[in-house]
Amino acid sequence: MTTRWETIATNFGPNDKPYGGGAFRVNGNEVISLKLVGPQLTFKPASELKDPETAEFTEAWMDDVSKRLNRRTVAFLTGTLHGGLVRTFQERGQSSAWWYSKNWHAVYISTGWMDYKAPKSSNGLAPQITKLWHSSDGGRTWSQLHWPEDAEIDQLLFLDPQRGYAIGWGPHVWRTSDAGRSWQEVKLPPLANVGEPRKAFAAVNLGPDGVLRVAYYVDHLGEIKTSTLVYRLAWSESDFEQDVVLPNQIVVDLQSSPQTTGGYSLYAWSKLGPRHATSTTSPTTGGAPVRYRRGAAFDTPASSSCSTLSMNACCSMARASARTVCYWFMRQTPQATAPRVISPSSAKTSENPGKN
Repeated sequence: MTTRWETIATNFGPNDKPYGGGAFRVNGNEVISLKLVGPQLTFKPASELKDPETAEFTEAWMDDVSKRLNRRTVAFLTGTLHGGLVRTFQERGQSSAWWYSKNWHAVYISTGWMDYKAPKSSNGLAPQITKLWHSSDGGRTWSQLHWPEDAEIDQLLFLDPQRGYAIGWGPHVWRTSDAGRSWQEVKLPPLANVGEPRKAFAAVNLGPDGVLRVAYYVDHLGEIKTSTLVYRLAWSESDFEQDVVLPNQIVVDLQSSPQTTGGYSLYAWSKLGPRHATSTTSPTTGGAPVRYRRGAAFDTPASSSCSTLSMNACCSMARASARTVCYWFMRQTPQATAPRVISPSSAKTSENPGKN
């Protein structure tokens, strides 16, 4: 089958300066986008140059990498493919996470900002300031949610506009049942916290049934070494439960298929053997030889498939791409229940936060 591409727009957001792409979603002619924006840099005209062969910035701070990083912002844009995009949100930050509902009415954004000019703390890490924002009208207006600034957010995963999780460094897991007005921290599974303040899970997935799964690597677990543990948390439960132990595996990603009447599939991409420097951040092998192993299946009808492909086809694809894949299949009926609320929230509303 021949894949054909066609141009649908050539003037997509040209007036948003500095020009550059970001994460975007398209629904018909409607567009939403979240992007990291660097400061706009300008140069002196040739007549003002000390050396005509060397370009010079118009302002001194532009030549300082730390100052340029400090001026980066997170922007949310909304509009149409042919009518242009408008920034409705802009806050300082060098990192961000977002979640949006299927109809785009509810949007959550977290922003993370570090002061690259500030002295490092006693642990050698630059302070991080995290803020959390929410829109209930498709991004036209925003409210700042109550959130501890020292609690970084790496992922926002929601079941619906009211119930969701925030996953951050530590690692830490929080959840809300009232659209982010209050949050409760969830107790971590065993061995997940090893005392590294900015440690993250190797992989996280929120299944279509609302079950949260986290994967993390451990050097030693009883007689088993170099293993990845996968724990699961149903929305109706307060504690994680062990899902599976994958000996000699370095899981780098968890992905779930859409739910059907027969359940859904969960795939864990992994490498075999001891952990290497890049093994927890990339599913590629980095040129190292990787052995292939067939995945294990649990509670699976014989007709289960890897999305639209057969199990064997998925194995062949994994082998051809020099990766190792393990996958298992779960079947569960989600139960909705509100967790204990431990803190009130305050809100700050703005038509356009970050702009004066």
